[in-house]
Amino acid sequence: MDPATTERLSQINQRILNVENERREHQQMFHAFVEHVPAVFSELVEQHIQQLLNQIQTLEEEGRTLSQNREDIIVRMVFRIRGGNRSSLSLWLMRLNQLVEGRWHS
Repeated sequence: MDPATTERLSQINQRILNVENERREHQQMFHAFVEHVPAVFSELVEQHIQQLLNQIQTLEEEGRTLSQNREDIIVRMVFRIRGGNRSSLSLWLMRLNQLVEGRWHS
């Protein structure tokens, strides 16, 4: 694999980890906020809840986009390595996906 592709995959994997950590932090803030909020400020509470939910959704979407980007890069590299042989490519991709998912997702 060329150095630029290796670096891009490394950057994507790191960003996926960062996005997942940010998403978890936002979810924890959301749950803590909902548990300890006085009901008196309901409009302010609703705005804050919606803001947190929007941030969580944005992070989830970014994580999916990054995962797809990573997969696209891997598929292109596999075709180069394997010469586009589809019979062995499916099995190889399945194994690679299991490795990547096990390594990069909690």
